[in-house]
Amino acid sequence: MIISSIAASKIIKNRKIPINIKQLMLTILFVIVLSTILYCFKSQGDISFNLRDENVFSIPNHINLANYFPQDNLTGTKPTIFCIIKTHPKNIEIKKTLNVFLVWGHKCDNYRFVTLLPDHIRSDKSSLETVEVFDQFYMIQPKGLSVEDHANLTLKLYYSMVYVYEKFPNFDWYYIVDDDAYVNIGNLKEFLKYKPSNEMITYGYNFKHIVKDGYHSGGPGYVLSNAAFTTISKALNEDITNCPNTGIDDVDINQCVRKYNGKKGKSLDEKGREKWLVFNLTTHFTGSYPGWLIEAAENPPKGGLDCCSDSLIAVHYMTPRDVFRLDLAIEIQKNVIRLYDQYLKLGKKVTFKNIIKNYYLLEDIEYDENKYKDLIKY
Repeated sequence: MIISSIAASKIIKNRKIPINIKQLMLTILFVIVLSTILYCFKSQGDISFNLRDENVFSIPNHINLANYFPQDNLTGTKPTIFCIIKTHPKNIEIKKTLNVFLVWGHKCDNYRFVTLLPDHIRSDKSSLETVEVFDQFYMIQPKGLSVEDHANLTLKLYYSMVYVYEKFPNFDWYYIVDDDAYVNIGNLKEFLKYKPSNEMITYGYNFKHIVKDGYHSGGPGYVLSNAAFTTISKALNEDITNCPNTGIDDVDINQCVRKYNGKKGKSLDEKGREKWLVFNLTTHFTGSYPGWLIEAAENPPKGGLDCCSDSLIAVHYMTPRDVFRLDLAIEIQKNVIRLYDQYLKLGKKVTFKNIIKNYYLLEDIEYDENKYKDLIKY
């Protein structure tokens, strides 16, 4: 940010602009830099990190969570998105789930975290019906869920979908995602803006194996059109065995969508870069993929600046600190571009190149390191 303001001042100095205009523009640049720095400190004051464990948070009581309720922030713009976010009691306890809610979960038009309820609010471990509670954020414990383990994941999602379908049937799209993912809801809405929600279709990171015609990775999430979500939720409501149950929820849900003639959409950008990332940001950028992904991915994985779209939608395997840092890296770039465009008419756009720069610069600031030097070649 400081480097950007100095560079901008040199540009202004070399142009023949009246001194009062120069001063005005430099003042504005200084204000935006200062505002961004204060925003960083403010955000770190609201969400304090335990430096010894990136997964543990201490969130002060003074935060007014009511400000984050999506019900209070609906704009009425299309498309509308309901988020079904998978979590579990341990992540609720260490505030990892709350971090997801504060950074991006509250930006969904509505949402529910799906979990076995924590002990302090769970009244019946063997509930025969889906239970909804509010404790800092909204959660549902799906019907029959008494133990959190991978063998129960499919039924956990199936009963959650039936509940959401019955209570919230009118959203354009339904997004199913893990709680260790970063999701940019604004980019997701832009991606879906002109896609018909009455078509049986899904979008996400595409695998080409296991399910006929492939399926989407559950980690970074996948979005179902209203038609796709409604069709399989109705089928599940009639008989839960209408969809397969291997315990692998992303495979089973995608398989069920195909069973009812739904199709898997393409989600690459115009340059063939991924919008959904199945691994964390660093893995994709460095291209250090495991062999199984190279075999299973529908689109050959790439490294470097070709790995990832300028309009990233979701990134998996992100620690709470990663989630916060990536969101801030994108927002900083948007704000700087907005200022430059307003006063210098440069017409710049958000790019993955600058997102990754900001991301590592913020990490260097946090840990007093210099990983950013490795990006010079880009």
